[in-house]
Amino acid sequence: MLVVAACTGQMARPGKGTGGAGAGGLAGSALGTAGSGGDAAGSTATGAGGGAGSAATGAAGGAGAAIAGSGGSNGADAASDAPPSSDAGPAAPCVTTATEFCDDFETGALDMQKWKLNKPSGSASITVDQMHAHGGKYAAHIKVVPNQQSTAQIVESLDFPRTPNLFYARMYAYFSPDIPASSTANPDMHSGYLLGNGNNDRGNVQAGVGLSGFGSAKQWLSFSIFYADPKFEFGPSSHSIIIANQWLCVELLEDGSDPKTEIRRVWVNDTELTELHTDSAMAAGGQTNHLPPKWASVSFGIWEYHPIPTLSDMWIDDVRVSGQKIGCSN
Repeated sequence: MLVVAACTGQMARPGKGTGGAGAGGLAGSALGTAGSGGDAAGSTATGAGGGAGSAATGAAGGAGAAIAGSGGSNGADAASDAPPSSDAGPAAPCVTTATEFCDDFETGALDMQKWKLNKPSGSASITVDQMHAHGGKYAAHIKVVPNQQSTAQIVESLDFPRTPNLFYARMYAYFSPDIPASSTANPDMHSGYLLGNGNNDRGNVQAGVGLSGFGSAKQWLSFSIFYADPKFEFGPSSHSIIIANQWLCVELLEDGSDPKTEIRRVWVNDTELTELHTDSAMAAGGQTNHLPPKWASVSFGIWEYHPIPTLSDMWIDDVRVSGQKIGCSN
């Protein structure tokens, strides 16, 4: 499956799952403010190969909840000399069977029988280490160069295609050192962190959850990119913002079981971001010709459609893909 990165000529082939959360889990939320001088957030992207531009339009607004985990986050920077630590204690058993896929990375290395790498950025790296771990001792570590437009993902396709055509995907994510609010110095930071990939009757579709773009105060973004003509990219922004240097439990539902519409829902720390709930009509700006794809894989990691000035590291742990709602406690 060919995926073309929005806004550049970059091309990549997408190519996984979840272990149990450690004891203690994530609880509570921290208050934050979403929106930066306005009530709309979004991003503009230009397709590769001479395609038409696409606009992601958000509706973020005013104050909101910045949902953050509490479970004893490890606040050490990636370059810290402090010994590695686990943020949530021993991991529960991780077993991949039938339509359940998981990985807790406790072997200390990426299992290439489970994963494919989508890493067209030569300056990026994907490893497994002990710098931060949500459960157990290890987590996948994606490292990029700040202020460069990078793509580095681990991609699961073992249990696809699915019947019915839907999946839930859950990951624990840790961003470091920070994600700035959008400003004139960095006007668009649209990125994807948890993405479903597939083809519909018109071509490639990429859909999921990431970071909002123009006017963003670090808001989560729900978006679909329909790469076919007419190309379109859509995303309502959340009222909740992404908190760095903490473990965040992120879950995505992509439901294409109805061939006429794609349903998307997003949860952070078991709280649904209801403003990100969308369907194909919303996700295609009212165009009826953008039908849901046949899901073929799920990508976890960093896909920067525009550079982020400060983000250098993302750790991913306790990943699961399932046909059933997952939650943060298993």
